[in-house]
Amino acid sequence: MKTVISAVFVLTCVFSLDAQITAFLKPLPDGSNEVRIRNDAAINLEAFAIRTNRANVIEFERGRRPHMSDDAPDTEYVDAMIDAEPTRLAPSEERVVERGGVFEWEGQKVVLTHTLPIVTASIFADGTTSGDAELLRRLILRRCNMLQAVETTLDIISDAGRRNIPRDVLVSQFRKMADSLNRWYVPLEQRVGHDLYQSMMGKLLDLPDEPVGTPFPPDSFVVQETAMLNRQRVELLESQPGLSEAPVIHR
Repeated sequence: MKTVISAVFVLTCVFSLDAQITAFLKPLPDGSNEVRIRNDAAINLEAFAIRTNRANVIEFERGRRPHMSDDAPDTEYVDAMIDAEPTRLAPSEERVVERGGVFEWEGQKVVLTHTLPIVTASIFADGTTSGDAELLRRLILRRCNMLQAVETTLDIISDAGRRNIPRDVLVSQFRKMADSLNRWYVPLEQRVGHDLYQSMMGKLLDLPDEPVGTPFPPDSFVVQETAMLNRQRVELLESQPGLSEAPVIHR
């Protein structure tokens, strides 16, 4: 019995090359499962990428055998330097990455599950890395794309402050940039600037109306936003591993 339990545990876990993170499947009471990740290193986990496979089990009536529908691999990126929600994992901390569940489809019960293999890559607080080289390259490319979005936003806001560009023109510019990143053919790691553009669009719309002839955007807004963007730019430029390393990481 112990041998069987050990075999099941090994089959439901995948380890990084140096066992610094563990990704595994946890069965849920409804018959589905969820993907979890745990930081096994002695320092904070700053960023990670995880690639999983989904398989939806359709439980047919009248005793027919369940049907397994395999989907394409699903990749998710999490980075404390980019993402707004708390994303850092302290040593020994564990987090749910993808949840399963059950729903009804055309009168049939569909159980959302995930299957092996699970592939991971990680970046730790001291700049060390582990895991799949291609996922790691994409993690760093995601930071590169975020840097580009930050610098683009910084240029637009700074220029607008000098030229007094109308609100609707600025909002339209950021809307078009956000929409351009929200297309199905844009790789996931390149869409990272979408939320920044959306956020800036919302901030511009929320600015109070000023008397006719008053510069837009207001000087106070330009100073505040450019200061925040400059700080983020410096953090990205100084991040480790260096952004210039992404193109030379072997697949």
